[in-house]
Amino acid sequence: MWVSNGVVSNGGHRVEPVSDVAVVDERAIAAALPPSHIETINVTKSSKVHVGTKVVSITQNVHNKEMLKGRFLGLELVSTKHARRLRCSVAVFVCWAFLVASGLILYLIYIALPKETRQDIGLNETWYLRRDEWMAMPSYGEDFLRLPVGHVVIGHSAANYCNQRYRCVEQILVIQADHMRRGFADIGPNFLVGGNGYVFEGRGANVFGAMVTSWNRRSISIMFLGNYVNNRPDEAQFNHTIILLDTLVNEGVLRPDYILFGQCQLVPLTVSPGPHLVAELKRFSHWNDSGIEGCLPAYLPLPLYLWNIIKNSSRTERLSCGAALVALLVCITLIVYFSVKSSKASGFGDRPPHEWNITRDMWLAQPYNHTQIANNMSPVMLAIIQHTVSSQCTGYSQCAAELRNIQGYYIKDMDYDIPYNFLIGNDGRVYEGRGWNIEGAHTFGYNRCSLGIGFIGDYREEIPNHARVTASQLNRTRMMFDEGVRRGFLRPDFKVVGAKDLRDTASPGSNLYNAIRKWDNYDHQNRFVGMNCEQIQDKYGNVEL
Repeated sequence: MWVSNGVVSNGGHRVEPVSDVAVVDERAIAAALPPSHIETINVTKSSKVHVGTKVVSITQNVHNKEMLKGRFLGLELVSTKHARRLRCSVAVFVCWAFLVASGLILYLIYIALPKETRQDIGLNETWYLRRDEWMAMPSYGEDFLRLPVGHVVIGHSAANYCNQRYRCVEQILVIQADHMRRGFADIGPNFLVGGNGYVFEGRGANVFGAMVTSWNRRSISIMFLGNYVNNRPDEAQFNHTIILLDTLVNEGVLRPDYILFGQCQLVPLTVSPGPHLVAELKRFSHWNDSGIEGCLPAYLPLPLYLWNIIKNSSRTERLSCGAALVALLVCITLIVYFSVKSSKASGFGDRPPHEWNITRDMWLAQPYNHTQIANNMSPVMLAIIQHTVSSQCTGYSQCAAELRNIQGYYIKDMDYDIPYNFLIGNDGRVYEGRGWNIEGAHTFGYNRCSLGIGFIGDYREEIPNHARVTASQLNRTRMMFDEGVRRGFLRPDFKVVGAKDLRDTASPGSNLYNAIRKWDNYDHQNRFVGMNCEQIQDKYGNVEL
């Protein structure tokens, strides 16, 4: 029985008013009270009296709610004492569910979904060079255009003109290095065009360029290599540029109704792309001549150029430019500082075009006329091992640069090409020098009847920090010899000697010399010492060695 605000009389006994009581289990009440027989109950001064099953109803409702929550979390909760623990468990469950869902979303966005990459336009022409073909440095980052775009901007490099592949690659590498030192993520334009129609992939067809501010996101930029205030463009440059533009339209990079401008048409009072190139822009059918009056005929003196800018600007613009100049100087200083600092800690990718056999074209050798070995001396029977006494190189890009340095030295100072037929890099790759069946310039008196092999580095053990020949270098050298025998440039019984075996020299250095002396075809008999090519041919030309 539950009494609220009343007095209960039981058998004549008075019961004082009691506070509200909630009984959880009626069986506990029955066990605690002694059995009694109540015939008459008198209730006085009470407004609310409940008799019977009310206690059972309250107990049942509380029990059901707690069990429902307990089943939700897999807990056995039957009392309101666990309600706070229940709420904490729900909060922890929701937090973990949120973290798992967030992780799945991030995985789908950044890992599972495909990432956009630089688009290859599929132009397979001998005059078109992709980034890896001119050994571009990796970019610091790439933002991609929303294709197709509707504009093309033509500019010039305002640097040296080039019409040879090797010279143009040199210029582009200088331009890329300069742009990246100035804080750009990569070389500025999307494409570059050299003399004789050489076209080079810059940032690429679908990458945000950096040549004309406010136009970079809606245009493809093309830079002509040279200074077209003085230089004049040739026919091949226009023809190949037109082919490039048509290919970009077909690949969906350019809209079919795109518009072509010179850089000076968009940035008034500038020279680029130069008066000689501006005069020929009419060769492009999509060229628009609006803004042509902004193209200067030639370079202006710096004071006059600055004065033209100042007199055409307002006071607010001048103050803004002054503040921007100060901020720009600070930014450039920081960019140069961190660029130099990061460049010292970062290297370039080593992506050779062949696993071990690198041709002259691959390492961008300068073209040069050579003398072939006479028929009566071919195939040769003698291979002479030397070392270059130069810096070591441990990767394809570094070794290719070292070979260009060596070749440049011999052409400039000695007036002849790199002297060796082949060179072996410290990376274990074989680099073509003069090549097969070509007379070398490595060992006086033996050049016309031998194959000259130069190992890059200084292998004299008597000096500190000397180069050490590796198993990879020796194995690749033997692979090159096998290739020469197979192609008929080396006799199957050819012999190997060190340069010191024939001349008074330390080459190829004690470390390398000791290694080649262990080869089966090394000439331990010194049979070629003191002989010239004619004597060697007369004595051993028809004799097995």
